[in-house]
Amino acid sequence: MAARRKRIGVMPELEPEAAKALRSEAMRAVRASWRLSQVAEAAARLMQGAGYHEVTVSDVAQEAGISVGTIYQYLSSKEDILLLVLKEIMKVYARRVPGAMENVEDPLQRLRVGFLAYCEAVDEERSAVLLAYRESHVLSPEGLQEIEQLDSQLPDLFSGAIRDAVDAGLLKPEANADLIAFDLVVLGQMWALKHWYLAPRVALEQYAQTQFDILLGALVNLPQ
Repeated sequence: MAARRKRIGVMPELEPEAAKALRSEAMRAVRASWRLSQVAEAAARLMQGAGYHEVTVSDVAQEAGISVGTIYQYLSSKEDILLLVLKEIMKVYARRVPGAMENVEDPLQRLRVGFLAYCEAVDEERSAVLLAYRESHVLSPEGLQEIEQLDSQLPDLFSGAIRDAVDAGLLKPEANADLIAFDLVVLGQMWALKHWYLAPRVALEQYAQTQFDILLGALVNLPQ
């Protein structure tokens, strides 16, 4: 009985320590994520303006308001910083688009609101989008392959809703879900690439709605 009481008495002392360790680990993860976001935002601004080769790790650290040593706690090279920027864009898309489409039952409406959310994300991340187009060629073959793999997943944000619309008879059977989804990705990114021309002429929401209607207009099954 004494041994049993001793074991029972030890347990309350262990549980707070374990909980404390978990909280500490979670705080470190949040801090690291916040620091990396700072680095990605600063690098996107600098590299899009001056170019990848002209920007140093020290420049990024100064722009982000942190030390060079802090950057090297998480990243090992300037290429890692560029990779981080490009990966952060993908995370924004992966969060914003499904979040907008959630709980929208009508497949075409789900696709429409998802495309608008995607265009809004592109608008907010214009510097990073332009950087991806302009500087991704400087990545190593391994880095480029990683980004291409992530980029190839973007159409998946839309293709499911397109197939659902075909199955529901809202789109014609010949609608190619993969091609349409890819077109939506490119049209969204066009807002960043040609922002200098488009922004003075059309509001973002109108741009998204019009491009959506043009792309899908010929494929919509009209009521009999």
